[in-house]
Parts: sequence; structure tokens; C-alpha cells
Amino acid sequence: MLTIFNNKISRNVLYMIAILAGVGGTSPQAAAIPYFARKYDVRCSQCHSLPPMLNEFGQRFVSNGYRLPELRAAKRTLPFAVWVSERAELDHGRDRGKAFPNRVELISADALAPWLSYFAEWRVLSYQTTSSQRLLGRHGRFEDLFLQFRAGNRLTITAGQYRMLNQWDVSRRLSLSEPVAFSAGVGGAPTRDPRLNSLRSFSWSGRAPAIRVTLQSSSGRSSADGWFHEFTVPFSGELSIPLGDEADRNASFALEGRAKGVAYETYYRRGLSSVGAAFFAGSERWLGNATGVLQAGDHSLLLSAGTARFRQERNDFRLTIGETWVPVRWAGLGVRMDHQSGVRRRPAVFPVVNLSFPASKYTFLFTYEQRLQADNYGTFFELGAVF
Repeated sequence: MLTIFNNKISRNVLYMIAILAGVGGTSPQAAAIPYFARKYDVRCSQCHSLPPMLNEFGQRFVSNGYRLPELRAAKRTLPFAVWVSERAELDHGRDRGKAFPNRVELISADALAPWLSYFAEWRVLSYQTTSSQRLLGRHGRFEDLFLQFRAGNRLTITAGQYRMLNQWDVSRRLSLSEPVAFSAGVGGAPTRDPRLNSLRSFSWSGRAPAIRVTLQSSSGRSSADGWFHEFTVPFSGELSIPLGDEADRNASFALEGRAKGVAYETYYRRGLSSVGAAFFAGSERWLGNATGVLQAGDHSLLLSAGTARFRQERNDFRLTIGETWVPVRWAGLGVRMDHQSGVRRRPAVFPVVNLSFPASKYTFLFTYEQRLQADNYGTFFELGAVF
């Protein structure tokens, strides 16, 4: 049974918060947190090859619970960052388009103790478009909200809301769209409630309340390297503090007592390269993927393939092949091919251009993405800042 709690806050309060938080600019995906740049008196490029894409130092910093021996706090500062963005979407097939402020977001993360860290990403303002390009307001939802407990050097427990796949964090992609190998899901037990149907679905890039146990069976040259095994139990639901009447309908706090199933992920990582596999099993459905990432100088190559079994006893195949090139610290180029057999469309190709400046204590971001697919052409822009 789904338990939903509603919290109504006037739209005037929502807009005031959005305006106050948004003074200073307008950005793409999470994990770039200038709070750390201010705290340790370093540039954003200390951890990012191009925000939000991590370099090896950043991967070590995150894997070690947002702390490293070589970093010493230089000053006290507000323990959060603000991320705001404006997006434009053009649907060429239907000859229509829309531009809108899609987010005002507060991001905070830190180590609370050598064995405890947290991450919180709260969208004060959150708009997305439906298939008909109608704006859907989901203000007050959490993208991520979790605590991470470290028991020694090999065991970690993560509790809260986060994405299901850890080998390749979709939040740190440079593209606006998510790779289909990770975003394509499998539905749960059907109901008459569309939102509950959505919450019961499972995908590797999907966020859900969950408990995860991570075991590092072998280590490498840093805490981020080695062989990892992760067992995750996700639940149907969404953590949120809904802001406004529309958010009460679209993003109210929800949590279903029964688990979606069990997910197991195993991967070996060395630096920014990794190879691994993941498998999810739930009632009358399962989902499996194999993923490889190769970092070769300024180039990052991604290959992920998988298949899924639906409750209706159907199967389909998912494939993503992509490459990202960051020749200089302020620009990146990428291209990705997605294919999903179940949607009965030709494969889609996504060229992407990213610009970032100055990557110091704050960053302005611009992302351009094109969707090239028969009868489904689209163009997307996002302009923003994180500070």
C-alpha cells in the first residue's frame, strides 16, 4: 500500500525562494559542488575534467567520502552550492518548441566523520515537459538524499534516495539526455494511478529510496580503484518536500512498504576506466546490463548493452555506444548512439557540445544536444551556472 504525505506551501513562497537562490546566473547535471572549491580554496577543475564530469582526483575524493588527506580546509563557508538552469526544447517533427526555467537546486555534501558522509540535492524549482510539451511542476523533490556509512576500508552502507547504478554515474554525464541502456526500465505491478506506476518501475538511472551494501573485495592504487560488489534493495517511492499545489499532485512524499526487488552490481575500476555487470530481479521481471568505460587521454569511451524481461513476458534489447572528448578544460564534444528494440524505432544519434567557464569557485555552463532519429528529430539547449 502506498503511503503519501502532502505538504502545501504557497506559490509565493516558492517563487521568493527561487528568486533569492537564483541571483547570480543560470546549469546541466549534478555533482559539481563549488562549496568544496570555496572550502579548500581550489578550482572546480581540481575535481572535474569538465563539470560535472569527474577526473581521477575527483573520483578519489567522492569514493573516500568527500575527504582526502592532502586537502585541508582553508576557510569556513556556506555548506551548499546553488545550481540554476534554463532549457529550450525544439521538436522538429511536430514543429513546436518551448523554453523554460527548469531548475533551481540546492546541493550539499560533506564528511560528517571519518566513517559518515552525506549528499543532498533538493530542487526548489523543478519543471519538466511531458510528451505533449506541457510543463509539469515537481517543485520540492529530492534528486538525491542519502547517508553513507563506512565500516573499515572495505564495507560501505548507503541509505536514502539515489540512482541504482554506481559504476557509471548518470548524474555526471555531459549530455542532457540519459543513455537508453541505463534509462530504459521495466514496469512493476500495474495500478490505475499513473504516478504509482512510474514509481514502481525500475531502471539503472532511475532514483529510488533504497539501501545499498558495497563490498570492495580487492583494492588498487587508491580507494576508488579495485573490485566492487554492490547489493541494493530499492523501494517504490519518492523523497520530497512538495512546494505548491501542483507539486502536491506530481511530487508528494511517497513510500511503498514492499521492495521493488533486488539489484546486484559488480565492477572493476582503475582510474576512470571500468568494466562491470549489473542484474535486477523483481516480481515477474528482470533487467541485466554489461558496461565498459575506457579512459584514453582526453577521450572517454562508453559501451553498455543489456536486455530486460517484462511482466507481460516480453523481452527487449538496449544498447548505448558513446564517446566524450575534452580537449581543453573549458570545452567538450561528444556523440552517442542509443538503440532499444522494444520501441520499434531506428537507432538515435546524439551529438553534444559543452562549454564551461571559468571553473574556479563558480562555473557557467552551456550544453547543446541534437537528437537525430527518423521521425523523431529534436534540438535541446541548456544554459546555467553552479556557484
